[in-house]
Amino acid sequence: MNVLVAGAHGKTGMQIVTLLLESDHHVTAMVKERDQIEKMEKLGAKALLANLETDIAFATEGVNAVIFAAGSGPDTGPDKTITIDQDGAIKLIEACEKNAVERFVMLSAMGVDNPAEGPEKLQHYLKAKQKADERLQKSNLNYTIIRPGRLTNDEETGTIEASEHLTGAGEISRADVALTVVEALNNQNTYRKVIDVLNGDKQIAEALKEV
Repeated sequence: MNVLVAGAHGKTGMQIVTLLLESDHHVTAMVKERDQIEKMEKLGAKALLANLETDIAFATEGVNAVIFAAGSGPDTGPDKTITIDQDGAIKLIEACEKNAVERFVMLSAMGVDNPAEGPEKLQHYLKAKQKADERLQKSNLNYTIIRPGRLTNDEETGTIEASEHLTGAGEISRADVALTVVEALNNQNTYRKVIDVLNGDKQIAEALKEV
């Protein structure tokens, strides 16, 4: 499968790219800076220079699936959050519709359904992700929306807790999120579902099978 990864140079995106390549997928790594191209190519991915703030319809030509792992980051203001996390994601969804790419895995966040209940400093981020998620859910794509809790840089465990509705707060490592995203890619049981994920004790494949 030829998979386009948006946000390939990010902390979680890099791990997703590596896992996809280890799983014998062909990876097109979307990056926005020229100096990121060499790093992607060294991993074995095809690098594609594209910016979510501009026209990106061309980015989905010839791919079979898209993973959206991009984010404006914690150091940017609300404007960038809307441009990247909301509008950039929606542009990519619409590009998939235009170019008949049926599979889309969205990396979102827990709390997106109720932004007003989240920490005040994160509410604009949660609102932006909410609009992107809602647009994806209205599409005809075979989507999976993965909503992790607070991300950590801990080592992978290979186990998670997963449900369409998890209550309470929690955390999960970026490594386990990356494993979950890649496992979900070919898992038809995750199609057109929104899945909350946290640290847990079930093997990732088993957890996704039971969602």
